[in-house]
Amino acid sequence: MKAAKKKATMAVGMILGVTMLAGAAFASYTTMGGYEAGKTAFKGLADNENYTANSEIKLTVDGKEIAKASTEELYDRDGDVKLSRKDVSDSYVDYISPVGRSESETYVQDNTSISIYTNKDGKKASTVYDGKAYFRKGAFDILGDAGEKDKESSAKIIRFAELLCDTLVGDLKNNIVYVSGDDNTSTYEINLDAVQIPELANAGLEAMFTSVSRFDTDDPFMILGSSPIVKNASLRFSVDSQNRLTEGKANVTLSGSDASGENHEASVDIAVTMSDYGTTTPRRVDVSTLPNPRKYHVTSSEDGSYMISELVDEDGNVIGYTSDGDVEINEVND
Repeated sequence: MKAAKKKATMAVGMILGVTMLAGAAFASYTTMGGYEAGKTAFKGLADNENYTANSEIKLTVDGKEIAKASTEELYDRDGDVKLSRKDVSDSYVDYISPVGRSESETYVQDNTSISIYTNKDGKKASTVYDGKAYFRKGAFDILGDAGEKDKESSAKIIRFAELLCDTLVGDLKNNIVYVSGDDNTSTYEINLDAVQIPELANAGLEAMFTSVSRFDTDDPFMILGSSPIVKNASLRFSVDSQNRLTEGKANVTLSGSDASGENHEASVDIAVTMSDYGTTTPRRVDVSTLPNPRKYHVTSSEDGSYMISELVDEDGNVIGYTSDGDVEINEVND
């Protein structure tokens, strides 16, 4: 239940935060040609092949922190080492005592994907997947190398995103204000109160909270009831001279009532920094030092509908299989 609660709460936070970031990104960059320039900047994420990114998300209920997560990601789509990523998350019970910290590291190098994590018993372990069929792209590389392989489909996806944001953003672009800047950077911000929030946003929240309440009433955010509203939202961000995001901070505060009618507030805070575009070199991990490694060879099915992972020993002999790279079946000689 704790895991489900944490996943549901984090999902709420991620959805709200990403919605705010994406919406404002489309509606910004007024000093460089307005809305159309903003869409041009967003399209750049479809081919964002090299960068360093740090992000943090924090969730609070009635002013008390209940969970937070941070990520450091170095990405080079075309490098021998494509990705090195570290994730850290904390969750809390009764908003006071931490119930656990999870840390994991991910590396993609030499057509091999490596994960290092801590088991429930506190011991570190790792998994190694080799084979070109298994590839994790960067979080800020929307289409990855698939966009280069299928330009026609990519163009259609981007066009659909443009039209969708044209509809969702509407007049919100007029609320973006230029704060400061120089030849190398420009900073903007947007602040919205309850009456400025689109009805569509609150309708989406109500549908999401109603759905979550059916299977996870223990989620701390459910203290807002099934019909919360966005009380206020804000975003402050900076772009460089090439119209690329360098920093962003977003806040969304929700308001709602519990079963007794008492009012509560919950908020989502997201911070992102982007740097070293085109010059990032992800860190390499020494596979000989991996803790308790489990090695798999990954192949694709003939029709490409799924992947098969073969569990192999140190000599490369197949000793078992997995259905999806995580759930082990028919394993022998463990």
